[in-house]
Amino acid sequence: MLELRKSDRQQADSIGMLLEDERVRTSRMVKRSEVEKRSDIKKVISDLQKQFSQSVDMPAEIADMVEAQVKLRTRDLFRQANYDALTHLPNRTYFGETLEKVLESAKADKTEFSLLFLDLDGFKAVNDVLGHQAGDELLQNVGARLISSVREGDIVSRRGGDEFVILLADLSDREDIVKICKRIITEVSRPYWLGQKEAEISTSIGVARYPLDGNTPSELMEKSDEALYVSKSKGRRTYRFYNEIMEEVPARCHELQDEFSTAIDNGLVETCFEPQVELKTGRVVGTSVTARWDNEHFETPYLNSWMELLVKSGRSKSVATWLVDTSLYYLQQWRELESDLVVSVPVLDSLWEQHDLVAFLDERVQRYQVSREQLQLEFSLGTLQNIDDKLKATLKDLGNAGYQITLTEVGAYSLDLALLSELQLNEIKLDKDWLQNSMETKSGQAWLQALIQMAKSLDICVIATGVDSHEQVRKLRQWGCLMGQGKVWSAPIEAERFNKHIVARYRVGA
Repeated sequence: MLELRKSDRQQADSIGMLLEDERVRTSRMVKRSEVEKRSDIKKVISDLQKQFSQSVDMPAEIADMVEAQVKLRTRDLFRQANYDALTHLPNRTYFGETLEKVLESAKADKTEFSLLFLDLDGFKAVNDVLGHQAGDELLQNVGARLISSVREGDIVSRRGGDEFVILLADLSDREDIVKICKRIITEVSRPYWLGQKEAEISTSIGVARYPLDGNTPSELMEKSDEALYVSKSKGRRTYRFYNEIMEEVPARCHELQDEFSTAIDNGLVETCFEPQVELKTGRVVGTSVTARWDNEHFETPYLNSWMELLVKSGRSKSVATWLVDTSLYYLQQWRELESDLVVSVPVLDSLWEQHDLVAFLDERVQRYQVSREQLQLEFSLGTLQNIDDKLKATLKDLGNAGYQITLTEVGAYSLDLALLSELQLNEIKLDKDWLQNSMETKSGQAWLQALIQMAKSLDICVIATGVDSHEQVRKLRQWGCLMGQGKVWSAPIEAERFNKHIVARYRVGA
């Protein structure tokens, strides 16, 4: 069993509340919220008093119970918003807010700090071979080992997937950072026992220092990520400082960009389809299209992993058009077999930024002779975080024209209900990492059910992504989720193989 040092539950006085122990920080947050919410609590009590009597005050024990419930609910909401449900480490959002405040403090006090960006070498193999549950257990153990490897007051955060970031407070001395990096690599590389099976992984680390490598949170994150990339390319299980490899970064990025362009030119980037299944019947009712490029630099070969590279390549518009055309081509082939099949296609930014998207799609729908309702247009919730008037108008025009709109990565970003109320949404896709984390806890499951029921009341179909077990299928179906996709049915498969499956299935059915 792993034991955490007592010092890991303390925080550095120099940064104060930002780096306090999670329990103390949460407690103080609740106390502050008590003052802020006092009038609301009193109003609730007053309303309840009226239900008891027009003249008699509410019994003290009931008033105490109401206040206790408010405190408990505030504490729960704080944890859900700021901590990763799986590892209980600060999440991406909370870490980002903390980094901004620490940066402001460092500027004011003329102090320095460092940022470590790391991911796990070999995690995907463990997850694939031993299963998702073993992968989750591995991430939990890694989180504990990272905490035990750093100093008092340092912050360890899970960024998502197998990525972690660490804030080393008041530290930029290279020798001291090297000691911490070596300790982290040693600890993470020790064997793990997962379900009575031994597993081994390692980690690579990129280091960026303030103010040497950057003066903003985004600069420091970017520089540490670039240092991580060079670290992995050097054989992994090592570390690199950005200021020592900064001349290598453009060259290596250029090499990767060349590899990508060559892959596109030689047809090595291929379209894949992932079946979408109706949970109630188990019937394939549609598919989600993506692109696949196998390259060892990326943890997964699918579009989302190398999207940034695609944008930088200048090929985004052509790839986006290719995905739309491929989807419509196969819809045309399937029309006589099953006219209700739909294809979900990601709408890359280059499409709506450079086109009259409705006119662009209308021309292609008419050419392939398929209905607008068969094309599910996927927009990422991440894109909507910085929505502008053009995108708002585009979404409105698409809805008015009869196109089906799907909002993806729901759960990975905050929901702006005021904005969503303006959109004509037909489907939402639950983010796979958020879904898996939520399935692990009672509170997470409660939020899942609430979201599904809210969508149902708005006549919006919910699609669960990354579903990897029959037990998850059972629960999601019980909660009212209509559709799902994931490896419990099939990983994304090459387009022509999927086409043969559809043709064989529906011809037999006929």
